[in-house]
Amino acid sequence: MKILLLFLGLICSNNAYSAEDSLSLNVKLTPAGSFVAKSNKLKGDVVKDGTSFKAEKLTVLISTFKTGMALRDEHFCKHLKCEANPKATLSDFVGTNGVGKGILEVAGVKKPIEVTYVDKGNQLVAQLNFKASEFGLPPAKYLGVGVNDEVTGEVTITFKAK
Repeated sequence: MKILLLFLGLICSNNAYSAEDSLSLNVKLTPAGSFVAKSNKLKGDVVKDGTSFKAEKLTVLISTFKTGMALRDEHFCKHLKCEANPKATLSDFVGTNGVGKGILEVAGVKKPIEVTYVDKGNQLVAQLNFKASEFGLPPAKYLGVGVNDEVTGEVTITFKAK
């Protein structure tokens, strides 16, 4: 669940909410299984200038992630400390030639992060990988099922051309 929050912060974009923009976090469980946490409530702007992309600040409310189960949504939010830190944020994002860097903030902890992406017309499709433990989130476990520390995500963001 902690993994979902982290990914949200990284991939937020667009001032207007759009059904086309989305952030999906793929969470593997142990001993087996997985789930996807998804939000389409990204806020902020990504701007394309030539072949480069920039975003000052992209945010997503942790409470907007949906996992397909109401109880898991609640646990996800609590594990990501959404009461004290309701947003995940990616700031100072700069990307060129399919690779980007920025500062991801989750649960009040800021860490540099790298992202790979593909320019698809008017959208940026980004892939990222990170460890929830890097953001001070403890291992998540409920009824004997645990969440892997490593999280992968995909963000689809409509960008503005400069």
